This record gives sequence, structure tokens and C-alpha cells, in this order.
Amino acid sequence: MKRKGIHSAEHRELVTLLFDLRREADLTQAEAAKALGRPQTYVSAVEVGRRGVDLVQIREFCAIYDVSFPEFAEHYEERLKAVTSEARPPRLSTRKRAAAKKTASRAKAVKDKTKPK
Repeated sequence: MKRKGIHSAEHRELVTLLFDLRREADLTQAEAAKALGRPQTYVSAVEVGRRGVDLVQIREFCAIYDVSFPEFAEHYEERLKAVTSEARPPRLSTRKRAAAKKTASRAKAVKDKTKPK
């Protein structure tokens, strides 16, 4: 079986689950990072999908989110079956969100100019 990368739907669902579990545990990224002994940017990079995680790291996340690994795996499998991330808009950084907004407004302006009156 070909290995899936960090740009796959499965990875996107994995990091979305990690994000949701952190929120359910009522932890900030900084608090989670401190519990892991890592910088806050590590948790951020994992949650937005820029960084891959291995099984050992997932178990570390489970421990600080107070979720057993079998429970985590069950949630993950349920999400993969339901493909909930398809309906979810991508989380963009503030800079990318502003750029997308600007591009959309420019496209609308061009469309309005070319629209027959």
C-alpha cells in the first residue's frame, strides 16, 4: 500500500481530530505544548497540517488530552468513514484569509465592470 502524505484527506482528518480533542480538553496550544515539552509552534504546525506526526507523538497527544489511544483510534476511524472534513472549510492563516478576500473582491470588481448594463 502506498504511504499517504501530509497532504492527504486522511492526514487532514487526523489533525482536525487532534485540534478538536485539544479544544474539548479546554487547552490552548501553549498549554498543550508545555505539557508536551515542546514550543507552541509545534502544536500549531501539527494542527494546521504542516507537520506530520508518528504513532508515538499521537500517543503523547492522547495522554495530555486524557483520551486513551484505542478511543482515539475509534474516533479517527469514525471520522474517516463519515468524511466530515469535506464539509469543513479549510483553516487559513490570517494572511492567507486576507489575500483570499482581496482576490475575491478584485474578481467581483472585474465581473461588475464586464457585466452588461
